[in-house]
Amino acid sequence: MRRVATALLAALLLSGCTQTTAQPEPSPTTSVPASSPAAVHTPVARVALAPEPIKEEFLLHNPLYRAGQVTPVTCSLPTAKLTNKQTMVRYANAFVACLNRGWAPVITRAGFDFAPPSAVYSAPTGTKTDCAVMGEDYTGLYCDSNRGIYINWPKYIGGWSQETARAGVQYLVAHEYGHHVQLLTGIADQYGDRWSAVGTPALQTVEQNRMEMQAHCFAAAFLGANQDTLRIRGDRLAHYGHPGYDRNESGWANFDRWLRLGFKAKGPAACETWDAPAGKVTGA
Repeated sequence: MRRVATALLAALLLSGCTQTTAQPEPSPTTSVPASSPAAVHTPVARVALAPEPIKEEFLLHNPLYRAGQVTPVTCSLPTAKLTNKQTMVRYANAFVACLNRGWAPVITRAGFDFAPPSAVYSAPTGTKTDCAVMGEDYTGLYCDSNRGIYINWPKYIGGWSQETARAGVQYLVAHEYGHHVQLLTGIADQYGDRWSAVGTPALQTVEQNRMEMQAHCFAAAFLGANQDTLRIRGDRLAHYGHPGYDRNESGWANFDRWLRLGFKAKGPAACETWDAPAGKVTGA
């Protein structure tokens, strides 16, 4: 299963902002009689301007990274088999409610306002979502514009056991919720700024990889904090996050690394991907 692709249209979400710094007005020149040897001018004081804000402050030094672990929660999920759109969307929305309770305290401690995603929407391949068309190789999308999570639910039906399907949907939703966390904490906006500034497609791909790997890590942080609640053990522990992926494949090494870091930390402290070497964020 190919990794979730999101934030591909970051350029469409960017907005320019010009900041004008007020300059000090010079004091008037003082008039003097003609007999005076020279005109006297009142000195103009230089105003010390406040330092410019760190452009990438929310990427590199976000208070979220110091806000502690995700809260373990009780998570009541539907027991109906995942066989159609209705059961999938209902299950995914119920899991979002668990994510809300786990992430809200962390985001609030970091000093940001918490707001839940708008909803989980059905989006089979070809569906026009609020931000993109659901591609054949996508399993889900998160749209900043309406804060919606879209799932390509047919990908989870047919050929999978119910246990595998549930684990897969949980991870997909947790990953897309990771993008919601990025939006709420200023990461998404500064990612867009950095994505535009690097200029070349190759470097933009690296920044997109950082965004995705961080969402992977955020997903794993929630799963790690709620390992007991979600009964992530045995085969599910061996394949948490991506049912069926093979840890022995070299292309999954970075994906596996960020999952392990987030799962072990049980919080966002391990998920600062923005100054990691480019080679540590490539891959699935």
